[in-house]
Amino acid sequence: MGLEIERKYLRVNLKNLRQKLEENGARCLGAHFESNWVFDTAAGELAAEGRLLRLRSQEWREKTRHLLTLKLPSAAQGSFKVREERETEVADGAVLRGILEGLGYIVAARYEKVREPWLMNLVEVELDVLPFAEVVELEGRAEDITTVQRRLDLDNAEISTKSYHELHQEWLRENKKTARLSFVFDTAQRERWRALLGLTEKAASTTASTRQS
Repeated sequence: MGLEIERKYLRVNLKNLRQKLEENGARCLGAHFESNWVFDTAAGELAAEGRLLRLRSQEWREKTRHLLTLKLPSAAQGSFKVREERETEVADGAVLRGILEGLGYIVAARYEKVREPWLMNLVEVELDVLPFAEVVELEGRAEDITTVQRRLDLDNAEISTKSYHELHQEWLRENKKTARLSFVFDTAQRERWRALLGLTEKAASTTASTRQS
């Protein structure tokens, strides 16, 4: 059980931010490809209550990790998003998906992103590339986030406490796109990112697994 405190920054130049991170002695924890499955009841009861049940697969060249996360209803405290989070690592993501579905949960949404996490002054600085946007997320204690924000010259960036789902819905409306809950890379984008991350040998099995979900 833990308390997640975070802040998102929109429309940030990631190349310039990487340079600032290096100048400040931050440590890169390794970019990886993420696949996420959001589970709910058929009636959408978890979403209606502000809860999120998510299974995440993180892929690096040398390993894969699966995490099951329950996020409780969030609260905004000023310009920070605060949410209680319960998370555990699981050995086999596919088996757990089957268990959740056997319990009556359905996959309500799927999303993918490339995440590049850095650690700076006890704050995790996450450079996220999604199919619809590039977003920076700072997670840690509120006072530490404020300090890191200043040192990375993010004071004038657009700040958001919205979830990626909410940001995606805004993007769909602004671009007059058909409403949908999931956001995943198209085949060409996925193959490009996986190749850049050195995951080409896993591409075929991952694509097959994605289609089955």
